[in-house]
Amino acid sequence: MSILDEDDKSEVSEMLDEMDEPIDVHVFTEEDCQYCEETVELLEDVDALTELSDLYVHDMGDPLAAEMGADRYDGGPVTIITREAVSGVRYFGIPSGQEFSSFLQDILAVSTGETGLDESVRTDLDEIDEPVEITVFVTPTCPHCPRAVQTAHSLAIENEHVEANSIESQEFMDLSEEFGVRGVPQINVNGTDGEFTGALPPAQFLQQVKQAL
Repeated sequence: MSILDEDDKSEVSEMLDEMDEPIDVHVFTEEDCQYCEETVELLEDVDALTELSDLYVHDMGDPLAAEMGADRYDGGPVTIITREAVSGVRYFGIPSGQEFSSFLQDILAVSTGETGLDESVRTDLDEIDEPVEITVFVTPTCPHCPRAVQTAHSLAIENEHVEANSIESQEFMDLSEEFGVRGVPQINVNGTDGEFTGALPPAQFLQQVKQAL
């Protein structure tokens, strides 16, 4: 069953025409998962609109889940956008609502390698030479969350040491409680080593990340 209507498909198709290089999209599902089926259907809709994307559907029990970090938190669906050295762009929960725009922008950024980060930010980001995990808690109706997610994922695209997770806080309630989420977007660095909130400009966002290291 299609999730996107014809108008949505037309808009998404026009957007994906800007892709340059092929990407892979991996989605990990499991039984008794509220949004896994709907997520696969949504990603199939998107995948059908471009020849530069290959969609792979896996069970969470697949060893690839551990290899790609999909099993890092308990539950599915988990979607990961990859190309060559880029592997740290992850969505925990269905990328719908406001997060659908983030997902499409991430597809473009991974495909083109163009994140839109200023040269000064990229230079500052190059100083990170150790593993960093950025976790962004979101909700589908949060208007500021897509910007925070795109910034986190841009850092992961630009620097192979950075991994960034978008987590739909209402789908992962136990995790949200564990991290003490009270408002979104909430950004955590390396678990609970650092925490800040809001869709900060990239330069300030990066400084908050580096302060937590």
